[in-house]
Amino acid sequence: MRTTRALPLPALALAIATSVGQPSAMASDASHPLHDTFVLGERPFAPSSSWNTPIPPNAILEPLDWPSTARFGVAWSSYSPAVYVASDSDPIVSVEHPTSWGRPANILKIRIPINADGAPGTDGELLVIDGDAVHNFWQFRRLDAETATAQSYATTNVITGSGWGCPSPFVGAGIVATGSSQLAGLLVEAETNRGEIAHALQISIDARFAKPGHSDEAINGDGRNSNGMIQEGQRLAIPAQETMPTGLSPLGQKVFRAYQKYGAYVVDIAENVTHLRAQANAYDQPTISALQRDLARVSPSLQRVRNDQISPSSCSDVNRLHQDHR
Repeated sequence: MRTTRALPLPALALAIATSVGQPSAMASDASHPLHDTFVLGERPFAPSSSWNTPIPPNAILEPLDWPSTARFGVAWSSYSPAVYVASDSDPIVSVEHPTSWGRPANILKIRIPINADGAPGTDGELLVIDGDAVHNFWQFRRLDAETATAQSYATTNVITGSGWGCPSPFVGAGIVATGSSQLAGLLVEAETNRGEIAHALQISIDARFAKPGHSDEAINGDGRNSNGMIQEGQRLAIPAQETMPTGLSPLGQKVFRAYQKYGAYVVDIAENVTHLRAQANAYDQPTISALQRDLARVSPSLQRVRNDQISPSSCSDVNRLHQDHR
């Protein structure tokens, strides 16, 4: 849960100057088919992105001292975005947004499905995929079929981009605290229905555990506890040798395996809970309720990944879309 997403002033000033046993055969680490339109259910972002890179075999996992009071879950009915794929039949919507994430104030004109609006909760998140671009809005409000407002906006290439923002020049790929795209690491039903989760997941950490600053490919952070355990941008994982608990739901099993192979990046903070995000306009209540129970069981096993061997991402796709949507 967030209360502001336009960007902390120092960063703004700089900007201005995812069944027990073997995984399904449907799982794939392959790159995108050779086309320039993203199909929901494909793995987003470039194969070289750290989101799509397994944890190195020699990585060191450092145990975290999760307190007994720590709560774990999944954001779905609120504080998580709906995902829409635009088509030529959708109306062109004028979306007014202020200066944010390295982009000047603007009236953006893009196709958005008529039923698309911001998520419940004060964040009002929304993801719209149009061709090879994924547009990420914060506090999006649909005024009518052809006009809307948002209090923050960022975009990146969903096929060739890294899913992360660019530190210099400062340009966000999405509206979460780390500046990454909210599609990166999101649980998307069309994808999890296809097979295994072939990328890292995204985690919002309980604000009590979030240290100030940011790490690795994050370009921003809003942690406030100097005695916290984790910094935004860090990758967490469940040790590969840990046995999966019995009785997990089908989706919970996929999340557990993804936690072991790819881990999860901390991208934001939440109030009194540490959670994954799941696509708001997908899944059903029984599936999410089962996943909630699963996460309460498996999440305390998450550890911090050390010596991750992350290579800095190219900023070219973020910067190109920055210019295209000015």
